[in-house]
Amino acid sequence: MIRKTARFLIYAIIGTCRIRVKGAEKIQPLLNGERPVIYIFWHRHIFVNIYKFKNTGASPLISLSQDGELVAQVAEEFGMQPVRGSSSRGGARAFLELVNAVRDKAGSREILITADGPKGPARQLKDGAIVLAQKTDAVVVPISWYASRVKIFEKSWDRFMIPLPFSEIVFTYGEPYRVPKNASKEDIPLEREKLEVRLNDLETESEHFFKETR
Repeated sequence: MIRKTARFLIYAIIGTCRIRVKGAEKIQPLLNGERPVIYIFWHRHIFVNIYKFKNTGASPLISLSQDGELVAQVAEEFGMQPVRGSSSRGGARAFLELVNAVRDKAGSREILITADGPKGPARQLKDGAIVLAQKTDAVVVPISWYASRVKIFEKSWDRFMIPLPFSEIVFTYGEPYRVPKNASKEDIPLEREKLEVRLNDLETESEHFFKETR
């Protein structure tokens, strides 16, 4: 019941909005290649991202928690194929299963990861996405969105946001990035910082889009 309600709500709101896409030319060559593509985004952007990747067969990586079960069901409602698990639950075996799942999808579909995880801290990228990209030789693409009229839930841990009906949404692809294959464990904090900066800059770019067009 909840999954149907969530599907209806997302369609009811975003279906009234105009979506403008920026940076799509950056990813077209990737979609025709043999490497998997991992899209990373902050948790607060889930609402529009689910709609944007509807019926694509994209695979969001979703935790094995009870909350994750609901998110997985909603993703399935939108024609996605969730991959369940995390590097923090189940240890090395669970992570290996995720690596194999991503490799199996090379050249066939896209992977979605909430970079700050299901519970935060907000806007702090988890190492798992970086290690996963390195192990699978996947290309990492930051994504972000903002709307001309948006509701921000200030008391939520991530300041979750949804577009208001009949607003304009700008959905932005960032520059593709490959984690160096030879990056050591000591290099991970630097890689994390690089991607955090890219995600935050992309978010700022999306927010400023409407200020610049007014």
